Amino acid sequence: MRQVADAHAAADAQLRQAHFLSCEEWNARQFIGGDAAPSPTIADAIHGGVEMLEVRCRRCGHTDLVLVIWPRDRQVHTLERALGCRPCRASGGLRTRPELVALRSRHPIEPEPPAAAARAGRRAARG
Repeated sequence: MRQVADAHAAADAQLRQAHFLSCEEWNARQFIGGDAAPSPTIADAIHGGVEMLEVRCRRCGHTDLVLVIWPRDRQVHTLERALGCRPCRASGGLRTRPELVALRSRHPIEPEPPAAAARAGRRAARG
């Protein structure tokens, strides 16, 4: 039973890593101006530890958008049609579509500087 539990835990960790990497790939595509579709599902992004979607109004650049409830089994890029900018709507009643910027984690992982990683590797090798 312990081996089964360990195997499931290892599989879940690998799946979480795959979901995280899928979000990173989508972020890179957004950064270079690529297509938003296809994108990871909302549930996959949350499972990968990437819980927040950064958006920006195309018209005024504001980031305070109307909140929506959206099914988690839908892809992230489908949110674009449901979101709208509050300030633009309040000022002129216009509903502008947001620009999907990136998926972000609430607790970003800070990479170690190369020198610190090398020192840690030498310490581990010494025992």
